[in-house]
Amino acid sequence: MNVGLGTASFGTSISESQAHEIMDTFIESGGTIIDTANNYAFWVGRGGESERVIGNWLRSKERKQIEIHTKIGAQPLDGRNFDRIEGLSKVAIDRAVQACLDRLSTDYIDVLYAHIDDISTPLLETWSALSSLTSDGVVKRLGISNFSLPRIKELQDIINAHDLTPISYAQYRHTVIEPLKGADLGVQICLDTAIISALRERNPNINLVAYSPLLDGAFEFDGTLPHNYDSEANEHIVKKTREEARSYGVSPSALVLKKVSDERIMPLTMTGKTERLLGNIQLFQDKN
Repeated sequence: MNVGLGTASFGTSISESQAHEIMDTFIESGGTIIDTANNYAFWVGRGGESERVIGNWLRSKERKQIEIHTKIGAQPLDGRNFDRIEGLSKVAIDRAVQACLDRLSTDYIDVLYAHIDDISTPLLETWSALSSLTSDGVVKRLGISNFSLPRIKELQDIINAHDLTPISYAQYRHTVIEPLKGADLGVQICLDTAIISALRERNPNINLVAYSPLLDGAFEFDGTLPHNYDSEANEHIVKKTREEARSYGVSPSALVLKKVSDERIMPLTMTGKTERLLGNIQLFQDKN
């Protein structure tokens, strides 16, 4: 199933019991990838809540049948914003990964992402430390998230020059409509054709992942586009998507996830309701 389960709100706005039910439903439906981060969800909690909930759930599961993806580097040191973050130095990486393992109740991580770029630390130091984790078997594969195009190219050159672990996953903000030109998305970077080309040129089989593909349910109801996406052109696309979804007898969200998947990009979906989850992944179920 080319869709992953997003868990940013697990343990905060989505209760632990709800989260366990969602993960059970996802796995029973054929899903395997559960995506989290060590800073989820600091904006309503302290960070680490999502990993802890997943770890409590994971203790009673067959670990090898589940892929745990997590991210490090973007936990705010003051717990409030990204002005001061833990970063991606070797010391920070080693500390963060051990904490992730403890919260997740596991002895390895399937995919570990550098969550946002740390320009204060040399890329060689960051990627050498991450590569050591793969050599030790603590991490199976590495990924990046929210890295700019120039930094992707610089990192790829460093990986090649020093024979380091390749980038296997790249996670970016992406959906079927584009944000407005000049939109301020903070540390988040949208996937675009230049980034895709740069990543696939070095690794044609790289796994691209789209976060926030459903824009918090914006495709479901009229007049709900976020201000960074609110334009007549996008409203037109959304309207057509809703019409197409009705013709298939599915929700607009389900169709959006399928369209993203058809781009050879794995979308993430998050909800606190099992019926919504099953509706969102319906087209993947029908395919299987």
